[in-house]
Amino acid sequence: MDDRYEGRAADHRVHALRLAQELVALCSDCSVTVATAESCTAGMVASTIAGVPGASDVLRGGAVTYVNEVKHDLLGVSQDVLDSVGAVSFACACQMAEGARHVFGSSLAVSITGFAGPGGGTAEDPVGTVYIGIASRDGSRAERCHFEGDRDDVRAAACRRACECLLSAAHELQAGGTVSFSFFGE
Repeated sequence: MDDRYEGRAADHRVHALRLAQELVALCSDCSVTVATAESCTAGMVASTIAGVPGASDVLRGGAVTYVNEVKHDLLGVSQDVLDSVGAVSFACACQMAEGARHVFGSSLAVSITGFAGPGGGTAEDPVGTVYIGIASRDGSRAERCHFEGDRDDVRAAACRRACECLLSAAHELQAGGTVSFSFFGE
């Protein structure tokens, strides 16, 4: 990730709240609703959005799916994905976002799954690795991020990036009616 994600959790929280304020205003104006599916952030994105006055017009709901059984049973993440590539993966992040969009009946959904630390991680996906997924009627995509710092820093940076992704997707819906996922850098 770029330099804007270096820093302390408090800084990320301030930025995430500003993004959430913009998200709620934009989504209220264009009748877009959002939902969340969160693992390592445990509801931080939903809580940040809910902290904005008027969020009840936008936020349909959120699921904290900390364990694989809940990812599978509630969100419909396939057991094959969980067994083959694991919960911290592109495929799982996409399926979590798709599941949240379906469960909550929202226009957009964001998901977060990762290794916030201090334990966990693999050689390929060390501590600080987070996958963020976005789903809309146009499909789903995910990105792999790596955030530095302690557990609190990683979780807050992931929340901030998830709010950025939701806001970008909402702007795309407002502008053209489709989500191209261009905010993921492709």
